[in-house]
Amino acid sequence: MYKKERSRSVLRFRRFCRGGWAAFNSMHREVTIGRVANYIADLQLRKSAAVAACCFVAAVGSPVQAQSDDGREARTLPEVEVALMDQPAALSVAAPAAVLTSEDISGATVRTLSDLLAMLPGVDLRIRGVGDAQGDLSMRGGTFDQMLLLLNGINLTDAQTGHHTLDIPIDLSMVERVELLSPAQCLARGIVAFCGAVNIVVSDHYRDQLLADISGGSFGTANASLLATKALGRWAVTASAAYHRSDGYRANTDYRHGSFFLQAQRHGDRHDLHLQLGGQLKGFGGAGFYSTAYPDQYEATRTLTASVTDKFRFSGFNVQFSVYGRLHRDRFELFREGYVAEVPDWYTGHNHHLGSLAGVQLRAVRPLPVGVLTAGADLRREGILSNVLGQPDTGGHRFLFIDGTTPSPFDHAAARTTATLFGSYAFSRGAFSAEAVALGAASSRFGADYGLAATAGYRLSMLDFRFAVSRTYRLPTFTDLYYQGPNQRSNPDLAPEASTTAEVSVAGRQLKVGEFGAFDFQVSAYRRAGRDIIDWVRSPEEELWHSMNHTAVDALGLDAAARLRWSRLRLQCSYSLCHIEQDAGGLISGSALDYLRHRLSADAQLSVDVMRFKLGGAYRSRVGQYVDEAGQVCDYGGVFLLSASAEYDLRQLTLYVQGYNLLGTHYRDHGGVPQPGASLLVGMRARW
Repeated sequence: MYKKERSRSVLRFRRFCRGGWAAFNSMHREVTIGRVANYIADLQLRKSAAVAACCFVAAVGSPVQAQSDDGREARTLPEVEVALMDQPAALSVAAPAAVLTSEDISGATVRTLSDLLAMLPGVDLRIRGVGDAQGDLSMRGGTFDQMLLLLNGINLTDAQTGHHTLDIPIDLSMVERVELLSPAQCLARGIVAFCGAVNIVVSDHYRDQLLADISGGSFGTANASLLATKALGRWAVTASAAYHRSDGYRANTDYRHGSFFLQAQRHGDRHDLHLQLGGQLKGFGGAGFYSTAYPDQYEATRTLTASVTDKFRFSGFNVQFSVYGRLHRDRFELFREGYVAEVPDWYTGHNHHLGSLAGVQLRAVRPLPVGVLTAGADLRREGILSNVLGQPDTGGHRFLFIDGTTPSPFDHAAARTTATLFGSYAFSRGAFSAEAVALGAASSRFGADYGLAATAGYRLSMLDFRFAVSRTYRLPTFTDLYYQGPNQRSNPDLAPEASTTAEVSVAGRQLKVGEFGAFDFQVSAYRRAGRDIIDWVRSPEEELWHSMNHTAVDALGLDAAARLRWSRLRLQCSYSLCHIEQDAGGLISGSALDYLRHRLSADAQLSVDVMRFKLGGAYRSRVGQYVDEAGQVCDYGGVFLLSASAEYDLRQLTLYVQGYNLLGTHYRDHGGVPQPGASLLVGMRARW
């Protein structure tokens, strides 16, 4: 489903407390009320009669009564939405552009996090290695370096290269919802995004549960994951671990990766705490990943992420304070150890990188007599130690990889610190809402820059109209600045690239179709003008490529999504159209223009008693050409992919079988990496 509203988690009331945050903690959540015994109701309602009366009378509009101990009739209360203070009452103009809810995720035929992200309208995920080994995430014709990834709202995007953006310790079973954010919506959160961002939200259910999933299938694939949630007083803890492996669908495409994730939340009288800690180890064969001339590539990465967020009230402000960090280690082997009989003399060794990220962010929201004022600041430091990227470093940094390889000298280093201030003002009057955002940043490496956004929304009956315009930018990655190749010379004096984006959208919510059906839809049109784009260019007379701020790239497109619910049938579909215009000023451009021109996808789920059948199809047409292993120039063209699955519920056990690319279509997301044909996965899920 693609919704404009924030998806809400479920909160089950089992007791009442005297906390001043009791009502605040229930905002934007689906609230259920359990059966309450007389003695509990009498004790708790006497202790907090004022709080209970205010909360429930305001929400339901009727007096609250304790249910008798022998009550047999279950009553479903009408759904009530409570607006957060920093959201306009009519239409939240800062709400995500699109949302995949848990209901959408369960109704689609997906096997990995990459498959899930590819369902978002306007998103292009170009897979190199299957099984989430590696993928390049982009949006609306942009590049993989121009899109951000957030985990529970924390910006953990890799500063070395966009190839590592998806190195996050999250398994598919943990995802509660996925939000797609436009540049204007990112600025409202104090985050600068050239094309946009994806925010992955981890499940935070407050009920005790244990979920285990194990599966196996084609190419020696095996997956295992374990997810547990536990309520401990005011704490809610989520923990997970996962392991995935495969022998590969062709030579040197095997992978192994494992991950763990721990999330803890505490809802107190004065403070709300949110903690998250995750780690991932990954290794995969990279046959032709970066060059078809070297099919024996290999890469190993190690990722550690952590953040702590505290929400509290201070002098009439709702304050959110976050501390976050990320460590990422990368070892790239052009010739895989133990895999190649003879390594050329000119190959002096593997590439080693250690990237680091540390930041703090403060955000304060103050309701005014008219509107809501938001102000915040962010301090972020990004660095890298490497034997390839950065400036020569005489510090002699050394690091031992945990897989036991020989310590590698890091004789290059680079770092930058960015301080950001941002503020916004939002108000609503009747069905009209508007918001203005201003952001200013100062970088130790690139100087000052700014972002601006203005958004207006209008709600007409069941239709929501929204218009947004924004100016934003992107800092060069460390690869942009320092990568040197046989025919490439990077430019350490690159400046940020900038974009101006305008977007208009209309959405319909809960439109009735007959007596048992409901229909949602959303259509968005956008235009993005990119200037000073970082590009690799050369003149027609030379062979050496140079990186520089030179090219102008404009994008024009349309995204549409819809969902239909009719009794036992659920259908969701989306369509994206994108057109790119480029001006390289007479030079030959090396920028990637092999973008998705058309993408049409549809997923259907039919429930019959304890059985569920899912069918998913996608048509993708990519502009551009590639050179295959034989040296032939080929067009990407269009491909159609078909997937299907069946599930059978047996009490607490679910058995399933999934088939992917059932037609055996030959296709490539990247020129040097043919994707696998038909594959099968069989597994079971158990829930306690």
